[in-house]
Amino acid sequence: MAVAQKGFSLFLEHQAVVYGALAKLGIRPNHSDFQDWRDEGMLVYLNYFNRYRDPLTGEAAITKFNKLAWRFVFLTLMQRMQKVRHRRELEEAPANAAVLQTTTVATAPVSLEQSVELKLQLRQLEAILTPVERRVLQLRLAGLPDAGIAGELQVSRQRVLKVRKQIQAKYRQLELEEFLNG
Repeated sequence: MAVAQKGFSLFLEHQAVVYGALAKLGIRPNHSDFQDWRDEGMLVYLNYFNRYRDPLTGEAAITKFNKLAWRFVFLTLMQRMQKVRHRRELEEAPANAAVLQTTTVATAPVSLEQSVELKLQLRQLEAILTPVERRVLQLRLAGLPDAGIAGELQVSRQRVLKVRKQIQAKYRQLELEEFLNG
C-alpha cells in the first residue's frame, strides 16, 4: 500500500507528465472525453511507476523517470485511442459498403469493370477459405454485424473477429500473388 501511495503522491506532484501526453495527442480540456483520458493516463503513469526498477532518489532520477513515464503514457494512450477510433469506424461504416469493412476490399466498386473484378476476387477468395471463414464472409456481406454473426454461428465476437482477420490475411495474400504475377 505504501508503494501505491508513493506512486500517487509522485503523480500528484508531476501531473504535467500526463497532461503533456494528452496535449501531444490532441486531447484538450474542452474535449468531451478529457477526464476519461486523464484518468486513463494517470493509471498508466501509476502502472509504469509500479514497474520502474531504479530508485527515485534525487531530482535527476525523478526527471529521468518522468521523461520515460511521459513516453510510456503517450504511447499507451495513442494505442488505445487508435483502437477506439478503429472500433468507431467499424461501427459507423455501412455494413456492405466494402467487403468486411476494410478487412478485405478497401472500396466498393464504382464501375462495371470494378464490379466484375470484385466478383472474381470474391470467387478466388472463397475458393481458399475454410467453411467457417466462408460462412462469416457470407454473413458479413449480408450486412450482419459481428454480434449478429456471433449469434448466428454460436461463437464469441472475439472468434468472429479472429476469423475476419484470417480472411483478411488470405485476401491480402491473394492481392500479393496477383501483384507479383500481374
